[in-house]
Amino acid sequence: MTRIFFRALNAASLLCILTAPFAYAQGEDLPGPASTWLSNRAYTQQDLYDVPSSDTPYKIESQKRETSEGQRLYRDRYNPPENDLERTFQDEKPQVPPSVLEEMYSRRADEKLEQFGYDLFTARDAGKDDKNAATPPMGAVQDAFVLGIGDEVQITFTGQRTDQQNYKINSEGLLIIADLPPLPAAGRTMGDVRSEIDSAIASLHNTRAYIALTSVRQIGVLVVGQVHKPGRQNLTVFHSVLDALNASGGIKKTGTMREIRLVRQGRTQIIDLYDLLLHGTGRADSQLRDGDRIIVQSIGPTVAVTGDIKHPGIFEVRQNKYAGPKNIETLSLNDMLSLSGGILAPGQNRFIHLALDTKGRENASEINDTKARIFSDGSILSVKKAQERRAGMVELVGNTRRPGVHDLTHNRNLSTLLDSPDVLGPDIYPLIGIIERWNPETFSRIYLDFSVRSVSERTMDIALQESDRIILLGKTEIANLNQEDKPEPEKIEKIGYAQVSDKEYRLYAQENKTIRKYLINRTATLTGEVMNPGLYPVSGSVTLDQVLAVAGGMTRAADPSALEITAAAATHHNEDAPARAIYDLSVTPPENIPVRPGDSIRIASLTRPAELRTVVIRGEVTNPGPYDILPGDRISDLLNRAGGLTQQAYPKGAIFSRESQRKAEKLRFRASAQDMKRALASAIEREKNPPDARQIEMVRELARELEDITPLGRITVEADPHALNINPELDMLLEPGDRLYIPRRPLTVRVDGEVLSPASLQFRKDKEPRDYIREAGGFTYNADKDRAFVIFPDGSAQPLKVSLWRHSADMIPPGSTIIVPRDPKPFDFIESAKDVSQILSNLAITAIFIDDIRD
Repeated sequence: MTRIFFRALNAASLLCILTAPFAYAQGEDLPGPASTWLSNRAYTQQDLYDVPSSDTPYKIESQKRETSEGQRLYRDRYNPPENDLERTFQDEKPQVPPSVLEEMYSRRADEKLEQFGYDLFTARDAGKDDKNAATPPMGAVQDAFVLGIGDEVQITFTGQRTDQQNYKINSEGLLIIADLPPLPAAGRTMGDVRSEIDSAIASLHNTRAYIALTSVRQIGVLVVGQVHKPGRQNLTVFHSVLDALNASGGIKKTGTMREIRLVRQGRTQIIDLYDLLLHGTGRADSQLRDGDRIIVQSIGPTVAVTGDIKHPGIFEVRQNKYAGPKNIETLSLNDMLSLSGGILAPGQNRFIHLALDTKGRENASEINDTKARIFSDGSILSVKKAQERRAGMVELVGNTRRPGVHDLTHNRNLSTLLDSPDVLGPDIYPLIGIIERWNPETFSRIYLDFSVRSVSERTMDIALQESDRIILLGKTEIANLNQEDKPEPEKIEKIGYAQVSDKEYRLYAQENKTIRKYLINRTATLTGEVMNPGLYPVSGSVTLDQVLAVAGGMTRAADPSALEITAAAATHHNEDAPARAIYDLSVTPPENIPVRPGDSIRIASLTRPAELRTVVIRGEVTNPGPYDILPGDRISDLLNRAGGLTQQAYPKGAIFSRESQRKAEKLRFRASAQDMKRALASAIEREKNPPDARQIEMVRELARELEDITPLGRITVEADPHALNINPELDMLLEPGDRLYIPRRPLTVRVDGEVLSPASLQFRKDKEPRDYIREAGGFTYNADKDRAFVIFPDGSAQPLKVSLWRHSADMIPPGSTIIVPRDPKPFDFIESAKDVSQILSNLAITAIFIDDIRD
């Protein structure tokens, strides 16, 4: 009855399994909340149907599509870090400090070297508890697997007997299965146990047994020696020696990689990890047993390989493997190359042996015998690759679409190599190309120039030789030639054709100083009425029409009948005198005029162009603003062009500022600031009466003010049109950068400087200077009363006497400015500086009037 019940139950389960996929296929019948949940997490219903039923939620989550940053954060939240592939690649490799051996070898080899193989244990999970590391395979295992106490197997019966249950091998080594006699299992292979179970159920009709491993017993392995975490490691029988070392944190760089001892039941095996790393063989993957001991001893003898090698590094020499006659571990050149993966490329290589003698001196010797065992503990092999020599080839570089080496057999001549316009780059400079050639007689490189255009047109040709380098230049290179290398006496401000070329074409003229100087020495100078005047390197077979084409042609103002060429070539009469010729292009076509290196070409203009220069007029004029001027323009001309003065204009108070004066004032201010800094430094170094901190700060502040102030550059002029008509000699010529300010007719007198309340005060005839100062609040504590002065509207100045004991009753006209400068006494400790009082007065004047003429 029980057997019938189990059969019915299994049939129902099988029916559910078979119909499950068809039930999930009804995608439209998913509940609404479920569809919304999937959509919010970037799933579609089809995604869910495509997931195998055995996948875990973590695997399902990894299949969703990322449609926003929020969904990426959701994935990071529910994915375990160890299963997140993206995060794994973003983790940085831990920075491990160099060992003593690495520092020693790196210093001797003058190259950073690392000990070989130890990065096997520097992965992120080395030494960490990782449940997924070396996970033992459950289920079907090899028949040769030996079972032991604690192993658990799953046995499934089908046929007359149908049940499934897990059974663990008990402490007596027996496997107790219901309705079957106890089976001895410990120490027997999986195949033997399977055969015995089949024999035990042979009496049951049509019954078969399936056995699978579900869990394995834990074993204890002792790892000691030069590991990061020595001690007992709890592993399984499926773990290997390498797993045990990794669980112990890996081998220290002071530990051996080649003499790892595995002790089992009193017998010792030697594990050499180099066999695994270099050849993929060895005993590092040997399965462990309970009670095994792994001993990592100190590192043995070491050697290093550096230079042009595939895997430079520091390598351990296994003892007794390369032992010589005196039982000393020695290696040959072939052994060293085998350890380091071999040379980078075949060809000529130099092998240098570096070794320390008993006195600590480094000795170097070149190796010719590849089998001689001369490398011992502390030796270094340095591999130097000889420079390659290309035979039967020429190289095309620069502004070309076919860069690289070309077969000399099929390119004997330059015209054959440049046989098509498709070879030339988009920014090709057609007037000159360079052939770089090795001269075996002089043991030096020589340079030959040619016209790219002439070669393309087959009007000239040059035979090529082995190892020639043909350099095609771009217009950008010609535009960027070093300005300082230009020949005298011409100094051209602009170089022709400064265009941007394709970045994929290397700028050889800028990278090679010799080539750049070669080009500079072969330039022709083009000036005058041409679109792009400048320096143009030319070959010996270039004509004027080719040069003009590269320069963009002549301007509309050019005079083709007056083209002047000054040739640098010497004449028969005077070897030092250049030849000069005038050409009329209507008579002599430009294609018949040769241009040689050193020639100077000048294209005259039909008319003298007007030089546009600008001045600015502000204030009380009808049309203020900037105006272009011509040579000979005067102030009266500017006033007329500006529409004349307004009715409120006050020409006597005009402020005229000139650019040259502003520059001169700026230089004077800076020179005064430097004088003050030098004087302050001398005063600080004095032993007697050095300045205090307050005085030092005052001087520094004054120096900064001198350096930062905008100069005024004022010149006293006559700006009244009526006065200029009567006295035309007062009508000043204008210069570019001049500024003229016509103020409004004033009814005030301005008081500024060291007064309590600087202001513009109402003019009255009966007021004296000190009356205005009193209305401005009086003097400040820092005022220099004895040096007060007035600036009249026309810019002239006059000192005032406004102290209590002496004062003058001079009438101050409207529009004047009374200035009270700062007292220079706090600066008396500066002996070598210029007159501080004058500096302070100039600062006050500049600060007051600069706003009146500012744009």
